[in-house]
Amino acid sequence: MVSILVVDDHPAVREGTKAILETEKDVKVECLNPPYSLDSLQSFDFSVFDIILMDLNLGDINGMELSSGIISRKGDAKIILYTGYDVEDYFEEAIRLGIHGAISKTETKEKILNYIRHALNGDIIISYQFFQSLIGKEKSPSTEAHDGIEPLNDRERSVLQEVEKGLTNQEIADKLHLSKRSIEYSLTSIFNKLKVGSRTEAVLISKSEGFIE
Repeated sequence: MVSILVVDDHPAVREGTKAILETEKDVKVECLNPPYSLDSLQSFDFSVFDIILMDLNLGDINGMELSSGIISRKGDAKIILYTGYDVEDYFEEAIRLGIHGAISKTETKEKILNYIRHALNGDIIISYQFFQSLIGKEKSPSTEAHDGIEPLNDRERSVLQEVEKGLTNQEIADKLHLSKRSIEYSLTSIFNKLKVGSRTEAVLISKSEGFIE
């Protein structure tokens, strides 16, 4: 029996995912209801689950942050990002944190279960094109790392282009058709990669490194 926990702030997604996956006889699904925070979930035992399907946007905390906190407790459960966004934008950061990759909510039941079974075996499924980008075969000079600085992905570069124009997080979110929380997470990732503490510094360094024009 595979025990799965669904963490998502939308009731319809939680219950819909549970109903779909439990059509398999060897799958048992539980849903974790809000609020989601490391403090409120301090006593929750995540280790009793084989797999945690973790949404990226959870209100006041994002799935990456919550996953990092869960992983630090040495739980045995394998976490998979379960998101409606482009999974490849978050794949590398997820792996660095110890998350077992990411899968889209729009995938079929068969593909989700296939991904879960591979994760249980310690494997991660990625597309051929994405694998090429990971090993650098598809990198252009503007996306390569310089002097130890990590390269920015396409979404992060797009966000910085709008930051340079002076747009607020909400304005960037509206323009790129993303959530404000997603923009905030992208900026945190940008700051960490570039080792800066402000939007101005991020823009200046990105221009000097050729990440944005």
